[in-house]
Amino acid sequence: MACPLCASQNENIIKSNNLFRVILVDEIPGFVRIILNRHIAEFSDLNFDEYCEVMKEVYRIEKIIREVLNPDKINVASLGNYVPHLHIHIIPRYKNDAWFPDSIWSEKHRSYKYKTTKEDIEKLVKKVKNENNSNES
Repeated sequence: MACPLCASQNENIIKSNNLFRVILVDEIPGFVRIILNRHIAEFSDLNFDEYCEVMKEVYRIEKIIREVLNPDKINVASLGNYVPHLHIHIIPRYKNDAWFPDSIWSEKHRSYKYKTTKEDIEKLVKKVKNENNSNES
C-alpha cells in the first residue's frame, strides 16, 4: 500500500522546505499539520539537527495559533498509528468545542460553531509563511 503522506495530494500547503511541509487542515479552523517530506516513522529517525528544526517549527506555529486565534488549549500530537509517516498535528481547542475535553478523534459531545473568521485564518497563514516571525519569547 502506498503511503498517503509521501506525496502531497490535495493539501493546502502554506509553507515548505527540504525537510517538511506545513499544511492547513480544513477539519478545524487553524488546525495545522507538519508533514516530513521523506518517509520516516519516528522522531528518532531524524538526525538531531532535523529534530530541532521540526520542533522549533512546532513551537513557532503553536505560538502563532495562540496569538491569532486565542484558543483555550493547543493539542500537539504525533500518532502515526494508521499512517506510519512522521507528521505532527497542531490543533487549537476550545472549552466547548465538539469533542472537548477529549481528542478530536473521539466522538463528538455537542455541536459547536467556531468564532474563527476567514481573516483570522489569513492572518495565521501569513504569519506561518513569514520566516522572520519567530515568535520566540
